[in-house]
Amino acid sequence: PKSHPPARCTLRVGRTTCSMAEPEGVVPFLQIFICFTLLLTAWELYLDFRQLKKNKEKSLPDEIKDLVPLDRFEKSQVYQVDKKIFSIFSTFVHLAANIFEVVYLWPLMWKLSKDVVGDNEYLRSIAWQIMTSFVSMPISIPLELYGDFVIEARHGFNKKTIKLFVIDTIKSSLISIVMTSLLIPIIIAVIRWGGEHFYFYIWIVCQVLLFVVMFVYPTVIMPLFNKFEPLHDAQLRQRIEGLAGGLNYPLQRLFQMDGSTRSAHSNAYLFGFWKNKRIVLYDTLLQVQINLSKEAGSALGFEYVKEDAGLRLKSVKLESTAAGKWNEMHKGRVDEIKDGELVVGVKKDSDIITDLAKVIEEVDKMMQTDAQGSLNIILDSKPYTTDEILAILCHEIGHWFHGHVSKMLVVSSIHIFVIFRLYAFAMYSPSLFISFGFDPTERSIMVGLSIFMLMFTPVETIVGFGMTSLTRMNEYQADEFAVRQKRATELASGLRKLCIENLGDVNPDPWYAWFHHTHPALVERLKAIQAKDAIINKKSQ
Repeated sequence: PKSHPPARCTLRVGRTTCSMAEPEGVVPFLQIFICFTLLLTAWELYLDFRQLKKNKEKSLPDEIKDLVPLDRFEKSQVYQVDKKIFSIFSTFVHLAANIFEVVYLWPLMWKLSKDVVGDNEYLRSIAWQIMTSFVSMPISIPLELYGDFVIEARHGFNKKTIKLFVIDTIKSSLISIVMTSLLIPIIIAVIRWGGEHFYFYIWIVCQVLLFVVMFVYPTVIMPLFNKFEPLHDAQLRQRIEGLAGGLNYPLQRLFQMDGSTRSAHSNAYLFGFWKNKRIVLYDTLLQVQINLSKEAGSALGFEYVKEDAGLRLKSVKLESTAAGKWNEMHKGRVDEIKDGELVVGVKKDSDIITDLAKVIEEVDKMMQTDAQGSLNIILDSKPYTTDEILAILCHEIGHWFHGHVSKMLVVSSIHIFVIFRLYAFAMYSPSLFISFGFDPTERSIMVGLSIFMLMFTPVETIVGFGMTSLTRMNEYQADEFAVRQKRATELASGLRKLCIENLGDVNPDPWYAWFHHTHPALVERLKAIQAKDAIINKKSQ
C-alpha cells in the first residue's frame, strides 16, 4: 500500500485512552463501530426499559382478564421483571466487555497466536478464534450461572445441578474447538482458491455446510446433552402417527426428550430432511415432575397410601416442608402438589424408576428426618391433554406444510451471499486492519472477515428485525393451518396453558414486541385463532 506520514489517533473508552499511529486518510472504522454499537445499545435499552415498565404494572389489563388468572399474571410479571433487570445489567456488562475485547484483546490475541503456533495462517486463525472465544468466558459463565441458579431457580424452572452445568460447559467448549478447527481451514482455503470471484464459491460451500450442520446438530450434537427415547405413551404415539398420516407428513421417528433434566419449560419441535421427518416432545409436555429439595431436620411434607398403580398422596403439609416450598412457587400451576395425586415413578439422574417397590424405597428414604437432598417424583396427572398436544403439533406441521423452513433457508442463503459479496470489496482494505490495531500489511482472512462482520452489525440488526417480523407472520399462518384442521379450541387452550405454565410475558410493550418477539402476543394470537375459526365455520355452513 502507498505509504503516508503517520498521524495520531486517540480513542477514549471509559477511563482508558488508546493511542495508535494511523496513516492519513484512513477510515476510522473502529470509532464508527463503537458509535454504532453505542447507538444500537441505547435503542435496545430504551426498548428494555419500556418493557420493564409494562412488567411492573400490578393491575390485570382488560384484554387478558378472561385469559389469565390474577395470581398467574402477578407471578408472570415478577418473573419477567427479574429477567428484564438481569438482561439490562448483562447488556452493560457485555457492552464494556465486547469493546474492551475488540479494542485491546483482538490484536493482542493475534500476536500471541503467532507465538503459539507460528505464522501458518490456518493454524494461527484457528488459535486466534479459540482464544478470542474463550477469553470472554470469565464474564459469560458467571452470568449464565446467575441466570440459571438464581433467576430460573427462584421461579421454579431450573433443574440443572452445578455438576451438570460444568459438564455442559466442557462439552460445549470441546464442540466449539472441533467445529472451529474443521470449518476455518475450509473457509480460508476456498476464499484463497476462489480468487476474484471467491464469494460465489464460498457461498456454495456455506450452503453445503449449512445442510451438514442441520443434519449433524439434532442427530449427533443434541444427544450429547439430552436423552432421546421413543415416545413411551403408546396411545399418544398412535394418535400422533394418525395425525401425521392424515396430513401426509412423512413422520419416520417419534421421540421424547428429557428436557426436565435442565428446565421445567415445555416445548416440542420437528426436524429432518425430505421424507425423513422426526418429532420431539419434551417430557415436561407429557408428565408432571416435581423436584423436592429437602434439608436435614425438615419434613418432606406429605404421606401416602400404597395402591397397585402407585402411591396416593395425602395430608400434604405446606408449613416448613419441602412440599410447601415447592407449592409456594408452583401454586396454581399443573405441578402444584395436592392431596389425591398419584405418584407413579421417581426420576434419579436421567433414569426413570417405575418399579413400585423401588419408588417406595426412594420416597421412604427421603422421609427420614435426617435425610437431605432432592427427590424427583413423577405424577400420573398429565400437564396437557392429548388433544392439546395434537393441536400444538398440528401447528408445527403447519410450518412444514407452508414451507416456512425452506423459505427461511432461501432468505438465509441470499443473506450469506450478500455478506461475502460485500466483504470482497473490503477484505484487503488497510484501513480496516489499521483502525482495529492490526498491522497495515496484515491480510488474514479470518481477522478481516471478523472485523467486517463487526462493521456490518447495523445492517444485521435491520435484517434480524425483518426475519423476526417474517417469523411472526409464519406463526399466524401455522396457527391458521391448525384451525383449518378443526383444532382451534384445543390449540387456543394449549397455547394459553403453555404461556401460563412457562410464565410467559402476557403484557408486552408494543414497541418491544414489534422489535424482538418472534411469536405474537398471546392475546393477539388467540384473537386471530378465534376470528379465523369463525370465518371457516361460516363458510362451511
